[in-house]
Amino acid sequence: MIFNTNRPKLELDTTLYFSNVVFNIYQNDFWQNMYKDTSPGGQFAINIARRLNPNRFVSRDGSEWSTPWPQEIIPKYKMVSYDPGFKLDFAEGSDLVALTYKARINQGEKFAIMYSGGIDSTTIVVALIKNLSEEELKSVAICTSFTAVVENPYFYEKYIRNKFKVIDSLTNKYDDVINQGYTPVTADDGDCIFGTVFGIGLYYNWEKFAKNLSPESRAFVANNIHRHSDPTLHYSNFKDLLIAYFALPARQVWPQAPIPDSPEFGRLLYEKFNRNVQTATVPVNSLHDFFWWLIFNVKMLNCGVRGALYFNDTIDPNTAIHKVENWYLDPLYQRWSMTNNNNGEKILGGAATYKRAAREYIYSLDKNDWYKTFKLKLESMALTVVRQDLSKLNSHHVPNARFGITKNYDMLSIHESDVVEYIRYHLDNFKIDWV
Repeated sequence: MIFNTNRPKLELDTTLYFSNVVFNIYQNDFWQNMYKDTSPGGQFAINIARRLNPNRFVSRDGSEWSTPWPQEIIPKYKMVSYDPGFKLDFAEGSDLVALTYKARINQGEKFAIMYSGGIDSTTIVVALIKNLSEEELKSVAICTSFTAVVENPYFYEKYIRNKFKVIDSLTNKYDDVINQGYTPVTADDGDCIFGTVFGIGLYYNWEKFAKNLSPESRAFVANNIHRHSDPTLHYSNFKDLLIAYFALPARQVWPQAPIPDSPEFGRLLYEKFNRNVQTATVPVNSLHDFFWWLIFNVKMLNCGVRGALYFNDTIDPNTAIHKVENWYLDPLYQRWSMTNNNNGEKILGGAATYKRAAREYIYSLDKNDWYKTFKLKLESMALTVVRQDLSKLNSHHVPNARFGITKNYDMLSIHESDVVEYIRYHLDNFKIDWV
């Protein structure tokens, strides 16, 4: 059965723990209609989803970031304090995190690793293999699909097949895994500690976005874009390029109708991000720092809770969010991420050096030169989304119709009249006050 939707009426002053402005087959028309007659601020919030789909951004550390509706951070996702003296390297941190799971296994807990074959989830499996005994590994299952085999066939055959219990991720959602007695462990926050591929999409395709810049600005970018991880070259030197990159519709999102390019939106989004960066609790200098901070700070909540909220139909959001483990949310990884910018650990040169520290850690076990040198980022979640069985859910309850959760962990749907009223009220009153 669907988790309980018998909630109190949503009042206009209700504070949310999570919100979701997204374009998909269930919400496209809803947000298009909201856009038509809302305020410029409300249109801007919707346009973020049009550009970056979705807009689930909220600041984790208290740095400036306004949302249309009152919103707070789920306590477990608040950013840890910055420690400039933190010295552990990525491998040491990974081993120590694995040991915390080892201790919990010895207390009787079982874990299911949500494994895609990508670098982040492979790192988790490597850490457990390296630090747990053969007997302890019997309490670990691998929740995966054939796509993971395609993504990393060598690793699957050598380290997973016939060595772990395998759960089919295409037919088992997070709630199914929990109901089988496992604690799901996700790698969804892995991108957040290394810096988003959103930045990589600019570093290696910059000419597309620089074509309308002044000759002077184009020349500067051409001569300096390779310095994206140079802390002596401040990201603001790339302001013109970033505005062009953020402008619509450089990254068209299905299934929305075409929308006009908007340099003004690009400017407003840059200024909003810039205000957040300027008030950050962590040093942010290089262009890659800039993109890293955006995902590490304002997007990490989205990455962490999406599994519990959108691949779960039976377990209440409070229980699911706190049951699901986010491997890279561990304070050791967060502090490593804060103190290892611009040293080649996150990205060294080309796109295939993205997440270099994790590549090296995996290599210490599998000695797979191809994976270490050539593995690129792939989208792993899309197939799971399209394969979900929604036959037992009405339109009010399908995952893609969910708008957010309150501080009481009540689930909200765009099909509910009080939710519609709440969204419209706050969009109409949202102000562009950061420029």
